[in-house]
Amino acid sequence: MLRKIIEWDKELFLYLNSKHMGWLDPVMLFFSSYHFWIIMCILMAVFIYYRLEVWKKTSVIFFLLSIGASALLTNIIKMMVERPRPIHNQDWTGIIHAIERYSSSTSFFSSHSATTFTMATFFLLLFRKTSSKYYGYLAIIWATIVAYSRIYLAKHYPIDVICGILFGITIGIMGYKLLEYYKNKKTGLNP
Repeated sequence: MLRKIIEWDKELFLYLNSKHMGWLDPVMLFFSSYHFWIIMCILMAVFIYYRLEVWKKTSVIFFLLSIGASALLTNIIKMMVERPRPIHNQDWTGIIHAIERYSSSTSFFSSHSATTFTMATFFLLLFRKTSSKYYGYLAIIWATIVAYSRIYLAKHYPIDVICGILFGITIGIMGYKLLEYYKNKKTGLNP
């Protein structure tokens, strides 16, 4: 069963990775870059701080802690699983569209997908009942583009990305729920 899933994952990767266009290469590199990730993280933290009327600092702290937990746990899992990236498959040299440098890190699961979905989920939940909720939807779109870029750039298989997305959503929800629990505890309300 696991062998069949891995084969399906590789076939889906080859199909999705083959759907590339020259003009999209720099776009995907940009969305996948750590520089853009850092810029988005800072912008979202600043947005949280200036858009919320109460619990500004606390919300930013829980936002950043959620991202840190996501990144840390993802990398621990990567070290345990050690699945090679698609660009490491020597049989696919010249077949796959790999425009980013060779990487010595492993593939399962996608840290980019996990951390961006942690950020986007937390952000969406935080603003879902406000006039800023549309920024939360934009954050989900951004995270989805980042996740797809990892397949496009031949850094991850689809299962790596899907697991990263699910993990990121889970951590984002947990981070937000912990924030709500903390706020309720501080104000004397029962969670």
